[in-house]
This record gives sequence, structure tokens and C-alpha cells, in this order.
Amino acid sequence: MKTLIVLLLTVCGITTGQAQKLTQLEETNVEFTPYTLIPTSNLDTYEVVVKESYVGQFSKNALKFIKENFDGSDLIKALNNPDYGTYLVSFRSSKGYLEATYNKDGELERTFQKFQNIALPYDIRNQVYISHTGWTMTKNTYVASGKKDMLDKEFYSIKLERGNKTQNIKVYPVSSISKVASN
Repeated sequence: MKTLIVLLLTVCGITTGQAQKLTQLEETNVEFTPYTLIPTSNLDTYEVVVKESYVGQFSKNALKFIKENFDGSDLIKALNNPDYGTYLVSFRSSKGYLEATYNKDGELERTFQKFQNIALPYDIRNQVYISHTGWTMTKNTYVASGKKDMLDKEFYSIKLERGNKTQNIKVYPVSSISKVASN
């Protein structure tokens, strides 16, 4: 009985040892792209769905995000269509969007961004709190536009409520000083 078991184990070992083939696999690169490119119905317009590493990463500083994670020249090389002078690329997240216009060389020309219900910067939040004590912020919208990677115009539109009263204010950030305008 003992020799039969040893014989069976030996036969199984030999057959499985010969049945295995060594397969050489090719090297594979895995890359994480923080966006997905989707062509829209217009031929020169493309929509980019942003994948954030953490909530609010894109809306915190959208220009910095696209500058670090997106290359317009790579997009234009991939499209291989020299007929267009500019390309409009829309970057979208759950809080809003940034539209960027790239020239035929892949350089950023203009931007427009609009985000809703985002966390306000610390200095703006404090100024609104101090100047409107007792009011509750129920909605906010951030709008900005500019040329290249510089912002020319930016403001926060904030809706405040207290009881049955509502008030809309606009805050224009100016470097470290913010001015509040209400209507």
C-alpha cells in the first residue's frame, strides 16, 4: 500500500511538472490619468471628466489642477487635425466646470470657470461672517475668467438667509483684501 501511494505521488509529480510551461510576459505600464476625455458633438470641442484624488481638489484651484494634470499639446497631437486654430476643452466635476481654450500649438489662451456650493477661502468666509452676523449662507457660486494661467476677473456670489429674509452679496477677492458688495 505504501509503495502504491509513493508510486502515485511520483507519477502525479512528473506529469504536473512536465505540463507546466514557462510563459514570458511583456512589461506593462499602468498609469493613472486624473481625467477622461470625451469628444462632444462639435468637432473642436472636447469634454474632460475630472477624477479627483480627494473631494474639492479640482474646485479648490482648477487652473493649477489642469496645469499639473493636462497637456493641451498631447491632445492636439492625438487628434492630428491641423485645420483648427483653437480647441475648447471643458473640464467638469460634480461642483462645476472650467472651460479652457487652447491654440493650435497646445498653449492655454483663455479660461472660464464656474463652481457652485464650494468651501469659501478662509479670509472671505471670515469677512462675510463678520459683516453679516446672524445670517446663514445657503448657496454660493464662484465665477472666474482670465487669459493664459492668470485670472482677470473673479467673484463669489453668495446667498444669505435670516428667518424669512434673503440677501444676495458679491465678494470680489483682491489679493489679501476682499471687498463685499451687496444688492
